[in-house]
Amino acid sequence: MANQTQYLQEEQKLFLSIALGGNPFLHQQIDETYRTKEWDYYEAYLRSRLKGNPLFSMYSTKNEEKIRQVAGIVEWCTEQGKYAQLDSLIKKGYKFVWLFVQRNDQIDFEQFIRAYAKRQKYRTIKEIELFYQNIVLWYLCMREDKPIQKLSVTWESFQDMLHFSLREAKVGELNFSERQIEEYREQIGSLYRAYNIPENPEFDSLGAFLEYMLGISLRKVYEQDMEFDSEAAQQKMFQLSPGKYIGAMGGWLKALGINELDATEQIPFTKRDLDRALLELLYAKKYNKISAEEQDLFFIASLYLSCIASLYKKAKQFYLDESKQEHYVELKSKEAAILQQEAVQLKKEREWQLSRKSLENERTGLENELRKARMKIRQLEQRLESMEDYSDEVHALRDFVYMEEDPDCLLEKAPSLETMAELIASKRVIIFGGSQNWQQKIRTVLSSIEFFDIDLKSRSLSKIKRADAIFINTSVLSHAFYNRIMKELRGTGIRVYYLKGQSNVEKTVLEIYKWLS
Repeated sequence: MANQTQYLQEEQKLFLSIALGGNPFLHQQIDETYRTKEWDYYEAYLRSRLKGNPLFSMYSTKNEEKIRQVAGIVEWCTEQGKYAQLDSLIKKGYKFVWLFVQRNDQIDFEQFIRAYAKRQKYRTIKEIELFYQNIVLWYLCMREDKPIQKLSVTWESFQDMLHFSLREAKVGELNFSERQIEEYREQIGSLYRAYNIPENPEFDSLGAFLEYMLGISLRKVYEQDMEFDSEAAQQKMFQLSPGKYIGAMGGWLKALGINELDATEQIPFTKRDLDRALLELLYAKKYNKISAEEQDLFFIASLYLSCIASLYKKAKQFYLDESKQEHYVELKSKEAAILQQEAVQLKKEREWQLSRKSLENERTGLENELRKARMKIRQLEQRLESMEDYSDEVHALRDFVYMEEDPDCLLEKAPSLETMAELIASKRVIIFGGSQNWQQKIRTVLSSIEFFDIDLKSRSLSKIKRADAIFINTSVLSHAFYNRIMKELRGTGIRVYYLKGQSNVEKTVLEIYKWLS
């Protein structure tokens, strides 16, 4: 049952392809649809069981091309389960069928034909047109699962046409098989003798056989009158059978623009080909009542027709198969080369990405190391600055202690008070600490010195950075404020000195002078 269903589906696809591809009205849309997925459809056709179907080759070149294209579209749509492209063709070429199926739950072919004929009014409906309409109707019924009224003469007639079409494709294979030739061997042999053909002929082409047949006619001429000269005999040869038919058919080929000698030389002509040609003559005499007088004409005409048909089929095969296949193989080769190049490029890209990522990681690591190194350098620089500031502070304290231990060093070679005041006035000096009374006494002698009010703890100390020297009187100065001063001076390079805080103005001036000088 499954095999029967599958066979029915293949048969439907076969005839649907013919109905759509054989409709000239659809050819442009078939081309447009096919171009959208040309190689997908072509590959689907190659995969299908429709490839090489003998029924297709019975149609004209243009129609067969479209039938093959539709077969690819039908196969692709069936494989994908998507019928938009196929339905678009059906709706355009067979709109009445499409609407009839949509509007009816059960399909009666006889009712359809009456409705279709009524729609055409007075236009004559061709048999092939009605056949194609029925094919599409049959396909849609099966696909849409619409029941068919099969108890009708119309349905049975349609089925007979389908079966006849399938048998028609096998006529040549069945009627001219080896078995048939052997069955008619005796009658074929009698025709060999009638045409004076050797039992084992060795003709390499149809042209060679036709020349042999002309030779028979020429022999008949000389049998009638041996006095004929060559030119007259040649003319007479084309007036006797079978020469007159060969001349007439050759002239017909020339009228069609075909070189007779070239055409007939292109066609191989073996003993089997001759047997087939003579068997066809026997069929014509048997079934079409070809008389003895007509048989020469039929025989020669059939040879020329087979010549034209053979050339036509070769050209058709080249157009539909060989050129397409060569183009397909060429494109596939290019596609394979492109895919290979893409794979190489992808590999290189991945390697580059890995290399770049590795370099980025390395760069990030180096940046982190550099950042840490810079941070460490800043920390070391800060420590170094702190150590230098601390060293300056220690030196100042050491000098102060030394002076405390040796107070007489200030009295050695002391200049006059005016001289010392003049030197001190040339410097920007700020003094921190000391009582108000002490500061007032110092101002009377050293008016240029600036005293910093230590009671204003929130006051900015930034101005001390512009001083040449800072003096600290530790007698009235908190430890916290002292730390603020030292922090502000850190890194400035400004010298710091310590005063004893003695009440004697002259000794204080001398002390300041000594530190500055």
